[in-house]
Amino acid sequence: MAAADPRYALTLFENWDCIGVRTPFAWDDVHKQILEGFGGPDGPQFRVHADLLASFEQDFDSSLQECPLGSVYIALVGMYSMRDGQIGESQQDKLESIRKQAERLSIMLGQLPILIIAGSRWPVHEALQHFRRWPLPFHQTHQTSPFGDCKQGATGIDWQQLLEVSGKWSEQGMLGLDPGEGSSEYTSTIIAALEKIAQDPSAIGDAAQDECTLGFLFICLVQTVAATARQTSTLDVWAVAVDSMLGYVPFFTISSSRWPIFQVLAMLSILSKGPEYGQALPGFQSDVYRWAGAHPVFKNFRAFGDLRLSRDEILPFGADQEALMYSQMLSRMDGLQWQAALGNWRITASLRPGFRNALDAVMQALRSSLHPGHVECGHSGISRADCIQRGCSWRDSVPQVPSCQRKVAKRKLLLTSFVWGHEWSRMIPRFIAWMHKLKMATVLVSMGKSCRDACTIAAQAVGGFGSGLVTCWDPFLEEDSSGLENEHGSILQRHAMIHLLLHLGVDVLAFDFDTFWFQDARAYLEEIADHKKADVLMTKHLDSDCLNMGLLYIRSSAQTAKWYTKYFAWLHLHPYEDEQRGMNALLGFTKQKVSFAPEMPQLVTFALDDANEFASSRGGWLGDWHNLRFFSLGEPC
Repeated sequence: MAAADPRYALTLFENWDCIGVRTPFAWDDVHKQILEGFGGPDGPQFRVHADLLASFEQDFDSSLQECPLGSVYIALVGMYSMRDGQIGESQQDKLESIRKQAERLSIMLGQLPILIIAGSRWPVHEALQHFRRWPLPFHQTHQTSPFGDCKQGATGIDWQQLLEVSGKWSEQGMLGLDPGEGSSEYTSTIIAALEKIAQDPSAIGDAAQDECTLGFLFICLVQTVAATARQTSTLDVWAVAVDSMLGYVPFFTISSSRWPIFQVLAMLSILSKGPEYGQALPGFQSDVYRWAGAHPVFKNFRAFGDLRLSRDEILPFGADQEALMYSQMLSRMDGLQWQAALGNWRITASLRPGFRNALDAVMQALRSSLHPGHVECGHSGISRADCIQRGCSWRDSVPQVPSCQRKVAKRKLLLTSFVWGHEWSRMIPRFIAWMHKLKMATVLVSMGKSCRDACTIAAQAVGGFGSGLVTCWDPFLEEDSSGLENEHGSILQRHAMIHLLLHLGVDVLAFDFDTFWFQDARAYLEEIADHKKADVLMTKHLDSDCLNMGLLYIRSSAQTAKWYTKYFAWLHLHPYEDEQRGMNALLGFTKQKVSFAPEMPQLVTFALDDANEFASSRGGWLGDWHNLRFFSLGEPC
């Protein structure tokens, strides 16, 4: 991405969805109106209340500053509402007003990258697709495009044939066909045009843009969608090309053309969102929705607002070097010192409920892990010999401290996992009971009412606030308490907790909920990290040479906190990217490439023994059961 381009000078962890923002409007209520319009019996309706449209024009500047993407959506709907006379205005002034609205909208659309617009909860691209058949009063003046006559020229591309095929291809794509269905002829024609450009991308690409700007824009958009749905290594090239053209081609030129540009933008927008947004584009991705939540891509459905924590909460001490050094200082404290330092901040700081709950979950789990009873090994009256035979260590009698103790990590370390969905909630009590049996302090990010309730009840049953080793955090709790008992979740919440722990100076052992611990491996992992001087430990796959996100051990330091901020911000900003592929690429462990890769600090990474100790396999396992510590079902690299 061109850093000099102001469109890409984006703030870390920006709340593009405007969740919780109430100035000058309650943007959550605006979005609720939008979703309600999708589920009507007459198909999706893109509208907002007339009084909101009137207020929006009065508060345009402040609206654009507080919520730029929400403002783009309202401006778009407002322009078409004026066309249909839904806003009182004399007929004499209507044409000029709509023309000004279209020019303003064109500027607004060109100021942010398409991936930001497409990845948000505001259905801007979907609305463009919806309104594309609604001609504006001045469309007839733009039938002849000033951006190339689209006649076959030096590129050898038959633009008129491509134009005819493009419409058929996009209409077929909207049907949500299963693999193998539909005609491949349309795709073949598009591929043939791409192959001509690939012969000399720079020269032929420039010539194609001159011959037929809208046709070349269509080709670049198709490639952008293809890259987001598969390997993303070329996504930045195509997306930046699209942004460049959308920056100077007016909105009304595209809307009055026959090129299905808005349809493809809508496809791009829906790719990373759930079924509630799919109603805005009936048919598209219905092959995915037919799996009823079991499709592999479902866990990646999200929007930017899934963070729920604000930027100041994600970076509780700031993002500068001083903040990183404070995290480094916290990482060197023992548990009791850390509790004292953080406890004072927890009491005196003014914290929002969601963040306060996250901090409480961390502090309680760490405090419980320091309880003497959780390091005791054996039974009352055990002898020194029996203690050593069990693999535990003996220490001289100290009042209220067990003489026979389990081998535990020397540094502050917490485990964390994440879960959501009613189907998984019944597994949570077993999970919590097992983690208590292994004496492993864990923060479980339990999202949605079913999982949150199951976690809270089970955690209370095995110790509660005083000595319970498993604590629960639901970042969506405030939303559910408003009456929306959703069972949704987001993989981003896992990274929010990991990121918070590292910045709080706590080592992290993150793992997937569908994995299994056969024994407490914390001290063993710490020994490996010490020996290898490693910042990061991960498992590999038995059937492929890449790191598996099923297990992630990170030692807290200024360097790892800085690295994870860059990784998390990148993952948040690009919802089409895969967390595991990103981890492999940004750690430099594999040669995989991702889009818009940031410049990363250097970390030392070590891959654990995946044959016997930390197995990760999709096709079976034949290792030594006596050495098995952890097992994960691997996912493709």
